[in-house]
Amino acid sequence: MSHMAKPERFVFVCTNERPDGHPKGSCIGRGSAEIFQQFRDVQGERMALNFKVVATGCLEPCLAGPTVVVYPDDVWYGGVTIDDVERIVDEHLIENNPVEFLRIDDEDFERSQRAAKLAPPTI
Repeated sequence: MSHMAKPERFVFVCTNERPDGHPKGSCIGRGSAEIFQQFRDVQGERMALNFKVVATGCLEPCLAGPTVVVYPDDVWYGGVTIDDVERIVDEHLIENNPVEFLRIDDEDFERSQRAAKLAPPTI
């Protein structure tokens, strides 16, 4: 019986959805479902078994979305597009070099928190 090794990394792709017009927007509205699927497809093409791609709820820096985070590396990516996925897989997940131009920082979290204060209360 073959055993699958425990993943070295996890790639969390935000697939949170909010109503149209919400001040924070949502990653799903910016194409994150397709980005999630592209990660899975590229992973399969590369036969890369050292990481696991996981769809997740809100990761917080919504205004910088679609948001992707790689753990345990603690590398946060924002504004990720379908075209960025191969680069993240090849450079970061295979070659261990994070894609610097896609990285987001604390300011991206703070901007999203400020926008959340503008959001109407949910019932």
